[in-house]
Amino acid sequence: MNKFKIALGATALAVAAVAIVACSKEKEQQQQTPAVQQTAEPHDYTLAEMAEAMSWEEGKAFFENQPVKDYTSVCEKVLNECGFAEKEAGLPYVISWVFRQPNEQCNVNVPGSCLVIRKKENSSLQANALGYFEDGKLVIIPTTGEDGFTADGFLAIGAPIEVQYDSIVIHDGVYTAYFDEVLGRYVAVAVDYSIVE
Repeated sequence: MNKFKIALGATALAVAAVAIVACSKEKEQQQQTPAVQQTAEPHDYTLAEMAEAMSWEEGKAFFENQPVKDYTSVCEKVLNECGFAEKEAGLPYVISWVFRQPNEQCNVNVPGSCLVIRKKENSSLQANALGYFEDGKLVIIPTTGEDGFTADGFLAIGAPIEVQYDSIVIHDGVYTAYFDEVLGRYVAVAVDYSIVE
């Protein structure tokens, strides 16, 4: 009987050891997985997490000395005048909501704005934003569920974007998005632009 108890105890210890080793290996694998792979959606990133997840080649240096530009008062002005209804004043745009790196490549793993096309009337492209010119800024209002805002409400553009089928260039920078208290989400952003000669 004692031999049986000893054998049973030894078996229980062996099973416990295997379970501990398996758990520690799983925990070690989770710790080694980079944050970029763990993030399911680009919108889960805060601006700081986005900058931290990037390599120097992807644009980490861009964030080091980049001042945040806050033009939310211009957004509020446009939203109070126009609301979300499509009006003739709003220009339809097709925007790729991923980060444009300083080397002008698009990084699909992080939010931002990379490509902007002004939709022509006869185009089959589906517009996903409206643009309003107000007080020397371009106010961009996403019209679908997707946008390039970080979880804490910023739009990052790492290199200037020449808007296709338009005469403007959107300047690079980090822009503060406007938060709508009623909707409980970020709904618009105003960016700097210049006119192409």
